[in-house]
Amino acid sequence: MSDLASRLEPFLLLARSTKGASAAKVIHDAVSATGVYVFAELLELPNIKQLSGDPNHSKQFNLLQLFAYGTLKDYTDDTDRYPPLTTQQLAKLKHLTLVSLALQHRSLAYAQLSTALQITSVRELEDLIIDVIYAGLLRGKMHHHEKVLHVDWVAGRDVREADLSTIKTGLENWCRTAQTLLDALDSQIDHTLAVTAQKQEDETVYRQKRDNDFAAVVAAMRSEQRPGRERRAAEDLLGITRGDGGSRGGGSGGGLGLGGRREGALFGRS
Repeated sequence: MSDLASRLEPFLLLARSTKGASAAKVIHDAVSATGVYVFAELLELPNIKQLSGDPNHSKQFNLLQLFAYGTLKDYTDDTDRYPPLTTQQLAKLKHLTLVSLALQHRSLAYAQLSTALQITSVRELEDLIIDVIYAGLLRGKMHHHEKVLHVDWVAGRDVREADLSTIKTGLENWCRTAQTLLDALDSQIDHTLAVTAQKQEDETVYRQKRDNDFAAVVAAMRSEQRPGRERRAAEDLLGITRGDGGSRGGGSGGGLGLGGRREGALFGRS
């Protein structure tokens, strides 16, 4: 926007040193100049304000106000208040009208634009939109098949003092909406933190219970395995003892066997 305002500077320098017809000529040149789309500073100059009460040049002053605040509809509704527009001036007024529409709506149907800009051809409408984009007044996307312009950004226009209350109301509504969104975000953040903390606490409790249960199971298994090991140890010990006793018993048995045979032999002799 500062770049757009700087383009008016040469006309401000001229207007400060001119009056009457020369000041009216400065207005004509300013509204015709390529790239000049803001005019508030020119309107505030005393030399320019004097033209509003001059019957010979009041139309030029009205023309400057039209380009500062108005739209194509304002011109066509009361053409007698203004001097005839050149082709270049008419094109610029359409550019400014598109900017005004984009400031009010983020999505603009081609049908709405065609009516406001008094254009019947889609090709001509899209060419005008492209010109406005290249002029640095607007950023957006044209959707040819859907016949709609989506606005991403738009430059501001000059503001009447009478419009300041409307702007103030709009800013207050925006602030309330922003505060509502911030409150909702804060509430969501608090909820998320609480849920996260609860999950962490539940996870800690679960892990502690899991560890305790695991320790209990391990202890139970060890207590069950201890008698088995003791029994096996006892059986192993008994097995070794029986094996030794068996050998000794076998020897005794052998001895008994032999004694038996002796006794048998003795009884046989009898």
